[in-house]
Amino acid sequence: MKKEKEIKKYDPDGAKKQFLTSFHFPCDKKTLLKELTEDIIPKCHDPKDNEHEIAQKRFTEKAMLLLRIFENDSHVGLMETFTEKYQMLSREMTETMIKEYNCTNEAEKALAELAVNAYIRVIDNSRRLNNMLEMRETTQLINGYFSILSKQIDRANRQFISALLTLKQLKSPQIEMHIKSNTAFIAQNQQINVDTKNNEA
Repeated sequence: MKKEKEIKKYDPDGAKKQFLTSFHFPCDKKTLLKELTEDIIPKCHDPKDNEHEIAQKRFTEKAMLLLRIFENDSHVGLMETFTEKYQMLSREMTETMIKEYNCTNEAEKALAELAVNAYIRVIDNSRRLNNMLEMRETTQLINGYFSILSKQIDRANRQFISALLTLKQLKSPQIEMHIKSNTAFIAQNQQINVDTKNNEA
């Protein structure tokens, strides 16, 4: 008589881990990359393949999904929040800011995107406000629009400064000091002067 195979039992934490690692969404990065590399891209590279044209269309669709997954490297989501006139500015400015602040993790790159998003909204809303002012007309509706634009400019300006300051703080954390002394004087931008004459003596 064959011995029955012992069924592995999991505790709640182990079951959760097993479930999350074995389940794949149809649009997660592993599934998409596997589909692209093993199925779609080979057919795109082979013009004689019967599914060549279909594969090209599928490549565009799947590639856009991947670009959104890798948002902090592609900046596609950020670009989509603006009209065409600001899309390349948003991408270029984000990449430049990431280099300037040496952003290495997701949080820092996301803050760079937030800062750029707010900055461009300041520019765009300021443009809209100036265009309305050039009309030199005042009605209750126009005045209401002025008020909305002014608030949007102010809000975006505060968001830009907040994101920028947070990013700077992340890249330059405050130094923690533990001093055990009966008398200690600590001041910002403190200058220490050394008396060379007394030291020589």
